[in-house]
Amino acid sequence: MKTVKYLIAGILLSLPGLAQDAAKVVYVPAKQMDVALHKLPLNNIGESEINLIERTPEHAAILLRRTLPGQAEVHEQQADAWYVIDGGCVFVTGGTVVNGAPSGPGEIRGASIAGGDEHLIAKGDFISVPAGVPHWVKKIEGKEIVYIVVKYSK
Repeated sequence: MKTVKYLIAGILLSLPGLAQDAAKVVYVPAKQMDVALHKLPLNNIGESEINLIERTPEHAAILLRRTLPGQAEVHEQQADAWYVIDGGCVFVTGGTVVNGAPSGPGEIRGASIAGGDEHLIAKGDFISVPAGVPHWVKKIEGKEIVYIVVKYSK
């Protein structure tokens, strides 16, 4: 019985140390991130991305590089918060998605947006799009836009 007590005490005393080991700090210098992002192949909408944290249905943080405009989209359950690192684009919010169709659970994509407000966003700018609001990168200003988007459930 004494051995079991010592075993339980040893396990309980080691738990704080295990918890600290499980929570890893991740640091990646800016230059390394930039090189990695520019080495990745671009997809069909001229985009490459790096997940900065574990991507779940509730949240994501993504570093993106985009060279072409994309489709209009609506995330029914997630808000987007963008911070532009470099470059810029014409970003449309609101209005109505043209030829919108479901592209996945809680996601609608379409060709463009009718109506809406155009924002010229550039390096250092921040924009937040609430869940359910259509948004669209209409035009890339210059050769690309590099930005971080944080997605979170409402």
